[in-house]
Amino acid sequence: MKKAILVFLAFFVVSIGLTWVWNEGLRNLYGELFKAVALRLHGFLGFGDAPIAPYRTRYINLVPFVSLILVTPGIALRRRAIGLGLGLVALFVSHLALNLTAYYSPGAALPIVPALFSDTLPFLLWLAVAYPALGRLFGVMSGGTEEAAGSADED
Repeated sequence: MKKAILVFLAFFVVSIGLTWVWNEGLRNLYGELFKAVALRLHGFLGFGDAPIAPYRTRYINLVPFVSLILVTPGIALRRRAIGLGLGLVALFVSHLALNLTAYYSPGAALPIVPALFSDTLPFLLWLAVAYPALGRLFGVMSGGTEEAAGSADED
């Protein structure tokens, strides 16, 4: 249980740091990359007149995903690296898709379902990458025995 609390505290600290980095410049770099890719992709898909919003505040959902991947103990290095890379690509594609919802629903607000999906996706991706480590961290894997739970607390 102590380990889970330390992981939560690490997540809190890393998230604050990454949020600061995001707000101090990474958001603008991401927005420029997003704009360049979205313009080409919209034209290729026949949505050339779709609005592009490269600086949406919802794109900050990269921060909790990266933070969780970095601080979750027990994820093998290869799994962590591949999960981080594929997860970032999946989030980028979801941002492109979220941006296209503005084409179908004019107005300032995004449709609720795509917005909620965008908010939830980083956590679902993290669960997919970290599920073996999470099971060990909380003592619910290895047959579910009390021994397994006890050894997870000792780590």
